[in-house]
Amino acid sequence: MALFSASALLSCIAMVLLARRNDLGWWAQILAVFAGPLVIALQFEASMLLYAVPALLAAAFGLWRFSRFENAGRFGRKVIQRGFSVKSLLIGALLVVVFTALRMGRMLTTGFIFTDGTASLWISFAAESALVVALIGIACGYRWAWLASTVSAIVYVALLFNTNPALALLGVTVFQALAGFYGWFAWRNLPGERSINADEPSNAKYPPSPYAA
Repeated sequence: MALFSASALLSCIAMVLLARRNDLGWWAQILAVFAGPLVIALQFEASMLLYAVPALLAAAFGLWRFSRFENAGRFGRKVIQRGFSVKSLLIGALLVVVFTALRMGRMLTTGFIFTDGTASLWISFAAESALVVALIGIACGYRWAWLASTVSAIVYVALLFNTNPALALLGVTVFQALAGFYGWFAWRNLPGERSINADEPSNAKYPPSPYAA
């Protein structure tokens, strides 16, 4: 439980940093995956690597995707906001299904997850996966992904209240929900993709890396 709490706390820090469009948020999320799913997989349940590795790659994708935005300070980025679309929602839903299946691991292959009394596991795994997918959406500039992360955290909090709540994990999950709403609010005035494309010259150069300074 301590590993899950530490991972959730790091994810909360990552979300606050990403709300400020700071590259360090992705490093915090990478550490969150190391502290939680990856360590647990290596120490206790090897099948969880099926979830931990894609979650780690998702954080690495976010770091790469942010590097394509223009610099705003040493680690900040001028993120271009992308509008909501049904296609992005369907892709996000599909990714949640995939990540949820990977999170189930051997519970899925052995059929245990389909037995009675496992509804809370379904919900918790889906909520965890939704947060990872929401971060992928944030990496691509979708503001609505912040609301998705908030909803997933609220669902997880409600689940903890209905089961045997671990106060440490419950507390940081509440902060995750607040961080998701903060990110959605903080991104309200970001320029849209269409307006940037209309104003951007065709010979724009690739932005320099902030780590080269």
